[in-house]
Amino acid sequence: MHLFVSGAEMQPERVRATWPEARFVARGRLQPRPLGAVMAPAGPQYETWGIVLENPDAPVAGETRGAVTDDGRTFAVVVVAPDDGDPAAVLAAARYWELPPAYVRRLAHAANAPVEDYFYG
Repeated sequence: MHLFVSGAEMQPERVRATWPEARFVARGRLQPRPLGAVMAPAGPQYETWGIVLENPDAPVAGETRGAVTDDGRTFAVVVVAPDDGDPAAVLAAARYWELPPAYVRRLAHAANAPVEDYFYG
C-alpha cells in the first residue's frame, strides 16, 4: 500500500512513529480530484505536494487518489489527512523533504515566515 503524506505529518519523527515499517518512495503531488462533469482547477497554486511512502503494515483509512512523483511515476495512494494546524511545522517538513521551491514559498507566506529563494543543490 502506498500512502501520500503532507502537512506536518511529513515530519520524519512523525512518519517513523506512525508507520515504523514505511519506506520513502519519492516526493510527489496529488492529481486533481474529479469534480463531476466540471474540470478540476489546474496549476501550481492548486497543487498539494507531499511524500509517497510504501507501507507494508495494516491498511490505513483515507481517500484513494492518484499521485505523480517528482520523477514522473504515478501511484494510487491513500491520502492521509494532513495536519495543517501549525504552519511553521508544515513549512519545516516541506523544507526537510526539499519540496518544490514555489510550493515551499507558498507555505512560507502562509506561515508568515521570511520567504527565501528555495533552491536545492
